[in-house]
Amino acid sequence: MRTNTNTKAALLSSAQSKTRTGSDDDPVLVIIDMQPDEFPASSDEKTIAGVMREITNAKANLWGIVIVEFDPHETGKTDPRLMRLIEGYANLAVVAKSEDDGSAEIFEAIIEHGFWPENLRICGCNSDACVLRTVEGYAKRVPSSHIQVVKSACNCLTGPTNDVWTEKFPSIANVEVLP
Repeated sequence: MRTNTNTKAALLSSAQSKTRTGSDDDPVLVIIDMQPDEFPASSDEKTIAGVMREITNAKANLWGIVIVEFDPHETGKTDPRLMRLIEGYANLAVVAKSEDDGSAEIFEAIIEHGFWPENLRICGCNSDACVLRTVEGYAKRVPSSHIQVVKSACNCLTGPTNDVWTEKFPSIANVEVLP
């Protein structure tokens, strides 16, 4: 799903007119590909604990939460521990994507649910693939956005010391790496 410039402007205007919880400064928590059946890095207990902290914080602050799943019919669903933690949460969207960059699906879900599209807080797997591509895609899609990537709630097969944290994320406009 590709959104052209006119459609983006209309969607942003629509988001501004919808009733939302929280304020425009509140981020939307985006959790990417925490599917243990397909992505081994998503089974790491430290990563799961980090994502659970992010969910708990988002819920306490009434932020929107978007769960992103890579082809869930083929690769399995999000870790059940995470899904139990958000069960019944009203400000939740679950979206499927079929490529590394899930920014189009995230943007559409944010607008559809009346969340504010300017501020994202992203975590999940794999930090050097789907997380990176989604951050790049969203930064292009919504150039005025501010995107926080939470290192302690991300993982990938190459581990936490790859260059994505020191070179790639810092080189993207409006992106902030959090510990």
